[in-house]
Amino acid sequence: MAVKLIADPHGRFGDIPERVKAEDILIVLGDVLDLIDWADISGILPEVVGKDALVAKLMAAAAAGPQAAVELRDELLRPEGDYYARLEERVRSSYADFAAVLGRIGCRAYVLYGNGDIPAALAESLDGVGNAALAPQRVEIEGLQFGFVHGALYSPFMMPAEMDDEAYGERLDLLGRVDVLCTHIPPRMEEAVYDVVAGRPVEGSASLLAYVEERQPAFLYHGHVHQPAQRELRIGRTRVINVGYYKRQGYVHTHDGCR
Repeated sequence: MAVKLIADPHGRFGDIPERVKAEDILIVLGDVLDLIDWADISGILPEVVGKDALVAKLMAAAAAGPQAAVELRDELLRPEGDYYARLEERVRSSYADFAAVLGRIGCRAYVLYGNGDIPAALAESLDGVGNAALAPQRVEIEGLQFGFVHGALYSPFMMPAEMDDEAYGERLDLLGRVDVLCTHIPPRMEEAVYDVVAGRPVEGSASLLAYVEERQPAFLYHGHVHQPAQRELRIGRTRVINVGYYKRQGYVHTHDGCR
């Protein structure tokens, strides 16, 4: 048995059974859904809206300011809108495929939602999959306390899985001390948040950094930054590890149980 972690599958599920066995424990660190891949503007949103049309909408929202991004989100996700029915169908179909893969593997699986996920739809897809579920707050694995914190910080679009850093910090406070912490987002440190391909930092959490500095879990595992400047670093006694961008790399990280 091994504890294995992946992050940011973004719709790549089919080959997970080649890398994870039934006796393993799988932890998925968020962004199961492939709403949009910014590298090539692919994914569910471009397919439903049309790539050129979506790019035009995104550029117009960027030029108009923060409120325009929220208005664009509402245009796309509003139940009575032009796109909602097709988006919902694609979202639920993708999550169903993911749940089916986990069911076929048969491993125990704990799933976080990330900024690109729709939490309610993800939870519904896992309902009834006996070996997999949305990650609870804490789980004991081989005598170690694993803690899980869902979600991410607000982007301009203020998606359903996003929140401000104060709310994220409250989730950490409720968690208490754990041996291994699993999140979608990184702590707010330059080495952890900078994406070398995008050429810019991705939002990290100051509350998460403060938690790690104070509580010193043995490990912090996260994803979110697809091509990090530094994949692993230390905060005091804590090993902070970005487990990789599964969609492009197909990498599965195995927890080694050592500091």
